[in-house]
Amino acid sequence: MSLLQNSLKNNVLPNLFPPAWLWLVDEAIPKWVKKSYSPQESWKDKPFTNEDAKFFSKGVEELSELFTEERPKGMPPYFQHPRYRSGYLLYFLPLQAAKFLTLYQTYPRAIDAALQFAKKEGVLRIADLGVGPGTASLSLLLVLLGRKLERGEELPPVELHWFDTNLSVMKDGQFLVEELANSFPKLRGKVKLFLNDLPWWKAPTRLPESLALTLMGHVLNESSAPKSETGLFWEEILRRSQGGGVLMVEPAARRPAQVLSSLRDEFLTSGLIESSPARIWGPCIHAGACPMAEGRDWCHFSVPVQIPGKWFRGFSEGLGSERQWLKYAYLWVASSEFPAPVSAPHLRRVISDPLGRGPRPEVLICEPEEAGRWTVSAHGPGERAGVMRGDLISIRRPSQVSVKSPKRPKGFGLT
Repeated sequence: MSLLQNSLKNNVLPNLFPPAWLWLVDEAIPKWVKKSYSPQESWKDKPFTNEDAKFFSKGVEELSELFTEERPKGMPPYFQHPRYRSGYLLYFLPLQAAKFLTLYQTYPRAIDAALQFAKKEGVLRIADLGVGPGTASLSLLLVLLGRKLERGEELPPVELHWFDTNLSVMKDGQFLVEELANSFPKLRGKVKLFLNDLPWWKAPTRLPESLALTLMGHVLNESSAPKSETGLFWEEILRRSQGGGVLMVEPAARRPAQVLSSLRDEFLTSGLIESSPARIWGPCIHAGACPMAEGRDWCHFSVPVQIPGKWFRGFSEGLGSERQWLKYAYLWVASSEFPAPVSAPHLRRVISDPLGRGPRPEVLICEPEEAGRWTVSAHGPGERAGVMRGDLISIRRPSQVSVKSPKRPKGFGLT
């Protein structure tokens, strides 16, 4: 069973992007960027052109250089610079939004849980912390727009509670949310947005008591939160996120991935969440200690995808690396009221790409507290060919299991 078993076909994700995606990335975002960030007044109300793309590509390129796999300790507050904000909107917003779309569609039952809770509450309350330009929220609105509704059914009213220390970039996102809601009847008049100029760890001071879903994208990797304040934050945010739980997405690098793994273990051992796999949508299918919370390897995923969009494709080519894979680490905690389904005991999550070449390459699988000590043939009897990182596979047949730990290629862990 694949991590994206309902969407993955021929190594691409044809159904990942909702119909409104191209409207957002090829029309709404370029229009706003040109109107807000063009240096000359005469440019602002004209269509976005190749010349505009060339002009704004400098910000994309400079920002890309800052976004190394391991962020430097002296990471500048890039959203304070208009050149970087425009570059982020044009290129990095679609890139990060695609990661959230992948996860929303990998765990549709988590979105169902958020909507079921919203039906009971009368409103879909979403907290988006360290929101930037609202990437995670915009992705969710696109998913809601593409959702098939029963006859007579309507989407519930939506409240977005945003928190960030940069008000300017939140206002960029505010325009895009309002433009999206006003342009599509399914959302028209249903979305309210609340901007909070506060760091994410102070969000409980202003959040409602109950939330349908909490989102955090690339927050912990750049966080300077004092440890003395984050303990109460996690207690409050887990308690209040009573629908679809809490989704955290980070870069596919060792430090942020292991921060997520350590947080997960802390939630379980401290009693903030019950020690049950039903309290985790993913990626874990067990409640034992994470085998990758420290050491040379770390839990992350890569998914083959072609991100649609004329301007996104152009900026990718300009960077010399056209995006064909989405790479990320994540943790999605389920609420107690809407638990995640528990996987059969013979299933394991694949946590590596195939190791080595040959007719029967091996892969590492996640065993609680046993960091990559078991390997499974990627082409075992009765299994489909092409096992990928993130897949769920069965180890029920002993002939498929080996206790020998293979030599891993240098640099294993970062695909």
